[in-house]
Amino acid sequence: MITSPSAVEAVSAMLWSLGVSGVAEDRLSEHAVRVRAYLLPSRVGPRLVRTLRARVRALANCGLDPGRASVTSRVVAARGWARAWRATARPLHLGRLVVAPTRIRVPVHPGQTIIRIDPGMAFGSGAHPSTRLCLRALLRYLRLTRNRPTVVDVGTGSGILAIAAARLGAGRVWARDVDPIAVSVARANIRANRVAHIVRVARGAGIGPVPARCDLIVANLIADTIIELLPEVRERIAPRGVFVGSGIVGDRLGAVLHAAAAAGLERTGVLASGEWRAVVLSAPGTFSRPLRLRVRTEVERDR
Repeated sequence: MITSPSAVEAVSAMLWSLGVSGVAEDRLSEHAVRVRAYLLPSRVGPRLVRTLRARVRALANCGLDPGRASVTSRVVAARGWARAWRATARPLHLGRLVVAPTRIRVPVHPGQTIIRIDPGMAFGSGAHPSTRLCLRALLRYLRLTRNRPTVVDVGTGSGILAIAAARLGAGRVWARDVDPIAVSVARANIRANRVAHIVRVARGAGIGPVPARCDLIVANLIADTIIELLPEVRERIAPRGVFVGSGIVGDRLGAVLHAAAAAGLERTGVLASGEWRAVVLSAPGTFSRPLRLRVRTEVERDR
C-alpha cells in the first residue's frame, strides 16, 4: 500500500488485523509511505485488494489523509519473504523475556529468558501488539503460580506463546492451529528452542483433546473467534485457571467481556496497546482481587 504519513498507523492496523507476521514501512517522499506486509497467496485475491483499497480511501471520512491510497499485491517466494523479514526484525525486550530472530546475536544477561523465533509464513514474530500483550500476561501469571501449570495455546502460529510458556515454567504445553503451515513452523521453532519435551503441537481448532483441565489457556486470535471459544474455555479451565484472549480491537472489548460473563467467566484484567486489547479471565473465585495487568502506554511496555 502507498499512503500518507498521517495515515500510516491506521493502514498498518488494517494489515495487522489480517494476521500478518510483520509490517514494513518505507518512506518514499515527504508525502508518501509504502506499507508492506506478507500473507499466504491463498488469502490474497482481488476481493481483498478492493476491500483494503476502499478502507484506506474511507480514512478521509475520519479526518485522515489517505494519500494515493494505492493497494497492490504480488506473489513472492517464501525464501524472499524470509529474507525481507530478517532484514527488518529486531529483538523484543519484555522485562526478563527477550524474543529474538534466529540469526541475530543477542547478549545473554543473568535472569533473562531468550526465545528464538523464525515465523516463516506463520503469525507470531512478537512484533504485533496483540502478541506482546499475551507475553506480558504470561510473564505475570507464570510468576504468580508455584506449580508447573498445564497450558494450551489456541491458534499457536509460530509457536511463540507456547515456547514462552514452556521457558517460563509451564509443566506441559499443548499448542494447536488449524493451518498446517503454522503447525510445521511451530514445530521447527519448538525444536530450535529445545522445549519439544514440554510442548506438543497438533493441527486443529479450539482447545482440543487435552488430557487434563487447563491451568492457563491463551488465544491470540480475533474478537469473534474468542467469543466462540469462551464456552469451551469455561468447560475446560481448571478451578483456579486463567484465560488470556488477545487480538481484540478496542471497540470490540465490550462484546468480549459480555460474552465472558454469559459463559460464567470473571474479568480479572485488561491490557491495552494502542487500539489493541487483551482480556484476562478466570474461573469464579480464582482471585480475591483483580490482577493489576493494565498497561497504559506503548513506551512503558517496550522498556
